Amino acid sequence: MEERVYRQILDGIDDGVYVVDRQRRITFWNPGAERITGFTAAEVRGYSCSEGILRHVTEQGKQLCLGGCPLAAVMRDGTTRQASVYLHHKDGHRVPVMVKGEALRTADGEIVGSLEYFHVRSSTRFAGADELERADDLHLDPVTLLGNRRFGEHSLAHAVAALTGGASLGVLFVDVDHFKDVNDRWGHHTGDRVLRMVGRTLAHGLRATDIPVRWGGEEFLVLLPGVDEDGLVESAERLRMLVEHSWFDLDGVPVRVTVSVGATMAVPGEDADSVVDRADRLMYTSKSSGRNAVTEDGSGSGRAEEDPAS
Repeated sequence: MEERVYRQILDGIDDGVYVVDRQRRITFWNPGAERITGFTAAEVRGYSCSEGILRHVTEQGKQLCLGGCPLAAVMRDGTTRQASVYLHHKDGHRVPVMVKGEALRTADGEIVGSLEYFHVRSSTRFAGADELERADDLHLDPVTLLGNRRFGEHSLAHAVAALTGGASLGVLFVDVDHFKDVNDRWGHHTGDRVLRMVGRTLAHGLRATDIPVRWGGEEFLVLLPGVDEDGLVESAERLRMLVEHSWFDLDGVPVRVTVSVGATMAVPGEDADSVVDRADRLMYTSKSSGRNAVTEDGSGSGRAEEDPAS
C-alpha cells in the first residue's frame, strides 16, 4: 500500500525522478523523466545512467558521468549533492537542468543506491516551442522551431535602433561545420534532424531574453541584448561546447557536428547589416582556424578572412 502511494506521487510530479542501484543501473524512471529527456522507462531501465543516456555536462564542458558523477559520490559518503548541468536529450540536444542526488538507505542505514531529482532551468522561450506551434506561428522556422529569418531581421533592426542610453547588444553568427558531408552521407532528412538538434541546443543554452534565429541553411544568428564583451564570449563558448557534446543515434552510429562562431558587439549608430556582416566575417575566421571555434573582435572591427568550405 505504502509503496503504491509513493509511486503514484512520483509518477504525478513534473520533475524528473530516477533511481539507481550500487552499480548505477537505473531501476526506476518516472513520467517526468520521460518528458524532459525523451527516453522512456523501457529504454533506460537496467542500463547505467552513463550509457549514452543523460551524460551530464557542466558549463565548462566536463562530462560528469565519465568522472565526477554526483550519484556515485552520494553513494560513497551519503551526502546530498546539487548541480546545474546540461543533460543529453534523446533527440540529441542539450537541456539545462538542476539535479539533486540523495542516498537510498535500508532501515539499518546501509546505502543501497541513489535517487536523483531534476527539473529544467529557465532558458529562451524558443526552447519550449513544439510541433503544434510550428504550424500556427508564422515567426517560427519549421525545421528548428527557432525564430525564422524574417523574425530575426525584425528583431535585429529593433535591437540595433534601441542602442542608446547605455544599452548593449551582442551578436553571434553560428555555422554548422561540414554540413554538406552530413547531407551527402545520411541524406537531407538526417540533415534536418541535425539542424533541429543544433537549434534546440542553442535555444536551451541561452538566457530568457536572448533570441536564436535560423538565418538560412545551416546558419544561425543569436541576439544577446544587455550583454557585455565578457558575457558575449562566455555565451559563444558555452553554445559551441554544448553543440560539440550533442548527438543522436542513427542505427547505432552517433551523429555529431560542431559549429564555428563569430561574436561581436553592435556599435551604436551602425545598421543591422553591418553587425551581421562583421559577425559573419568573424565566423569565417573560426572556419579558417580549424572550425569548432569562437572568434570575437573585441572592438567592433572584425577582419574579413578568406571564405573556406563549410
